[in-house]
Amino acid sequence: MRYSDRSGGLSDTERERREVLRLRAADMFSGGIQPPRVAHLLGVTRKSACEWHRTWQKGGKAALRSKGTAGTGCKLTDEQTDRLEALLAEGAAAHGWDDQRWTAARIALLIAETFHIHYTPRGVTYLLQRLGWSFQVPAHRAARRDEDQVATWVKRTWPAIKAPGRPGTPGSASPTSPARVLRPPKGRTWAPAGRTPVLPVAYSGAGRTSIAGLLCVKPGRRTRLIYRTLTYHRRKHEPKGFGEEAFQALLSAAHAQLGGPISLVWDSLPEHVSARMRAWIAAQADWLLVYRLPPYAPDLNPAEGIWSNLRTKVLNFAVHGIDQLTALIKSRLKSMQYRPDLLNGFVAETGLTIADPT
Repeated sequence: MRYSDRSGGLSDTERERREVLRLRAADMFSGGIQPPRVAHLLGVTRKSACEWHRTWQKGGKAALRSKGTAGTGCKLTDEQTDRLEALLAEGAAAHGWDDQRWTAARIALLIAETFHIHYTPRGVTYLLQRLGWSFQVPAHRAARRDEDQVATWVKRTWPAIKAPGRPGTPGSASPTSPARVLRPPKGRTWAPAGRTPVLPVAYSGAGRTSIAGLLCVKPGRRTRLIYRTLTYHRRKHEPKGFGEEAFQALLSAAHAQLGGPISLVWDSLPEHVSARMRAWIAAQADWLLVYRLPPYAPDLNPAEGIWSNLRTKVLNFAVHGIDQLTALIKSRLKSMQYRPDLLNGFVAETGLTIADPT
């Protein structure tokens, strides 16, 4: 459908486009074409075509011309709207609020203080819609994240990782990240309106499952996922999560499975940068080259996509024990291993690509 029945808040271009449609419909009515056929030819609803036909019968073609902009128009000039957008881009905290959320009431107060023009919150909503803004759920970013450091890493370090002749080139670029799953998160389910569904869950929450994974990428080869899980039953002397030895075993297994040197890209988890781990990495210099991601940059780690996808696959499962949860997680990860396109999507989402050698 090219013509909406929704009215109000139209730009001059959209208003002219709709007027052209109505005038074309008037010419068709003059030629004896019925409203249902006009609706089909012009790609509009039958309701609109019938309304136009009644208006045309009463006032002719002139009655279908646009009457211009409704209402009193925008109270701000073009220069003022440009300045308003610049002020909004600075963030709410820059103008005295405790957080960065822009609400209609706050923007109305900003307009009143800056331009001495009164807007209601509802009027601010219409104004922002005309400016192309929408009310959204914000994405969060670590306050201590250094954007310059992230940009430098992408510009300088990443090209060095995939450069020809590096020890990791014949093997894989393998970002890794541990994830802990205490219990399946709550998702959504269909249920009668006004009645909250209750899902029976017998699992009491004792113990937890930890996961570590390697996303392995090599030009010209299928992207692979290598992972390990560790289940903690709250028993004496049982490891609670992945330590240096567990990460070392994972990397050694990946080296044997991939059959070549590895360029490893991972974050600054304490177990990744401990003195014990650094000493072990130095001893494996013939096949392992390690790069660290910049701090607070999970968007550069494709392994984060794995954990995010995994969480959506264990929604609303009523497990009856930590071992059952571990088995469920393993089955979901195993299905990912057979979907290289999905794994490639996790890599592509970071913007870090490894081109085929020329």
